[in-house]
Amino acid sequence: MRILIYIIFIVFGIASLNAQQAPQYSHYLFNQFQINPAVAGTKQCLDMRFGYRTQWVGFEGAPRTGFASINGFIGKPKRNGVSHGIGVMLEADNTEPFSKTHFNLAYAFHFKMNREMRGSLGLFAGFTQYRMDLSTILVEDASDPILAPGSSSNLLVPELSPGFWMYNKRFYLGASVKHITGRKASDIGNARLLPHFNLTTGYSIPMSKTTSFIPSVLVKYVRAAPVAADLNAMIDFDQRLAIGLGYRNGDAVVALMKFNFLNFFTVGYAYDMTTSPVRVASSNSHEIILGITACPVNSRGGFVPCAAYD
Repeated sequence: MRILIYIIFIVFGIASLNAQQAPQYSHYLFNQFQINPAVAGTKQCLDMRFGYRTQWVGFEGAPRTGFASINGFIGKPKRNGVSHGIGVMLEADNTEPFSKTHFNLAYAFHFKMNREMRGSLGLFAGFTQYRMDLSTILVEDASDPILAPGSSSNLLVPELSPGFWMYNKRFYLGASVKHITGRKASDIGNARLLPHFNLTTGYSIPMSKTTSFIPSVLVKYVRAAPVAADLNAMIDFDQRLAIGLGYRNGDAVVALMKFNFLNFFTVGYAYDMTTSPVRVASSNSHEIILGITACPVNSRGGFVPCAAYD
């Protein structure tokens, strides 16, 4: 068992140093609920997202992430602006020989901040399953029975992730924390899941009757790692087509696209052009998201559609 303990220590230690305990998304503007539970119920209908991200193509064991979510409001919005949102978020992240699966239920409480601004407080509650395929790891003592073909190890960790969201027709600001419990991976040293802090904001600036410029930023922080910032800028054409560029400090330049079709469907694509030293051993990264949102054209009942995120 000693070798298993070492492996757990190594994987969580490496993850802490490289801030890779939580998957990252380039198209965060189109995938806000995956990051922040307080987004649940901000629309007047069910909102679904399905996506896949493959990072550093060609790099052996590079991260691959699949994700899906659904959220909506429940009950009837009250005259004082109070409403409630619920949702489900699933995320499967694989970085060989390690993989993890997140499953979370979400609840959000929405309220009116002033005549134009609304706010919400949300919480993800669920679990994360960590799996290590030990049979793929090369060690000095290959006769160790714990590394027999097909052997693996699983770790189940409860999760709580709170979030805050505020928005009006053109502006949004959100903050959330993942792994807030800081739970230990095992009873050894300081190996533990570190809290991940996210802060994001964006604004839709009208350029004409049908065109808007949308700058946004997502700042991520985890102890023992540099602050990571995603800076994105998109131009939206009549809420049908949006194109733009992004930059992640020390990692990549990103090309972004989002296209609405058949009234209820939206597809988003991000192409990361790697600028870090990893580019020597890999190609670039791809991320694709399908959104299904059957909202009516005209918002009513206290809902405030925000043009700065979708």
